[in-house]
Amino acid sequence: MKWQTLALTFLTSTGLASPITQRDPAKVYALRLVSKTPSLNGKYLGAKGQAVGVYKDPAQAVKFFPVPSTEGLYELHRYPSVGQDEQHALALVGAESHGLLDLADLVNPAATEFPKGTKVDWNSFTLDKESKSVEYAGAAGGRWAAFPSGNNGEWSVKWKDPSAITIDVYMPVTVVYEEVE
Repeated sequence: MKWQTLALTFLTSTGLASPITQRDPAKVYALRLVSKTPSLNGKYLGAKGQAVGVYKDPAQAVKFFPVPSTEGLYELHRYPSVGQDEQHALALVGAESHGLLDLADLVNPAATEFPKGTKVDWNSFTLDKESKSVEYAGAAGGRWAAFPSGNNGEWSVKWKDPSAITIDVYMPVTVVYEEVE
């Protein structure tokens, strides 16, 4: 009986010590522009520092995974995550009164203090499953726009709400997401 108990204990302990099958990782997506302007259409968004836009030779397209924030809205967290202490999220940043917000890559936006009068929103994005478009739910009636940034074919991407008055040249664009394999 002693040997049977010992054998059963051994088999049970090796079964419990075997690795647990991990769940499939969350889906990861890249952001791409759709535009009537041929030089913008199909371009992937990249990041230079905090600025997210279209760059001549970006090292990599911006990749993200969605995290639900409130009902129907998402935070777009950068992938791969750097670590627990440095979480990156895509956000819209700008002066509260201008109606023009830059798409940016921010480190720990929830734990960062921003200057008074600065609007920062990283948790109000919508992801339309049918059109695969990314929209901003924090301003009614707005749209994405690409603004030239320099003479080398680079573009910054901003959210322009109807109240924004700009004399800068810009192109209306649609930001779409696609799964990265």
